[in-house]
Amino acid sequence: MSFLLFIFTEQLFADELVDKNHYLNIKPLELRCDEISSRIVKRLNKTFITPFDREDIFALIKRLDDISDMLLGAAARIETFHITKKIPHADKLASIIYKQTQELGTAIQDLKARRINETKAVKDLESEADTVYRNAMQELFADEKDAIELIKKKEVLDILERTSDRCQSVANIILSIFIKNA
Repeated sequence: MSFLLFIFTEQLFADELVDKNHYLNIKPLELRCDEISSRIVKRLNKTFITPFDREDIFALIKRLDDISDMLLGAAARIETFHITKKIPHADKLASIIYKQTQELGTAIQDLKARRINETKAVKDLESEADTVYRNAMQELFADEKDAIELIKKKEVLDILERTSDRCQSVANIILSIFIKNA
């Protein structure tokens, strides 16, 4: 996966005023992630002996692709809904997702070393994202008086929270690979 995708996503949600150029940078990076996923699946289908179960490799690829798809979806909502100002707490969720993907990247690179610290870190970050999300929802429903704006912001926050959950799913797959191959 392209870590630039995660950097641009984090920047998109961190800026006080939304910079539409971040979305324009995210789209081709997500397409690149799709291309990489496709090439891996093709190579997996041509490989006779794999280092891990084919099902685990495919599940890992699928979940990683889901993360990039969801980040693009969140960024696309910003453009589609014409959101021009920072959504409270979206920056924190995007930052957590960025940290999760860094941990996942390390875990995937060290897959044969069977280090599980990164998978625990991803779970801890997902718990943190749940707390941020709950706080964001409480604040959103208490402060936002425009129902349409509330729906727009809620949808973006929902996608970011589910993206954090997907990162946890990837960590669970990695942990499953560790256990199966111990």
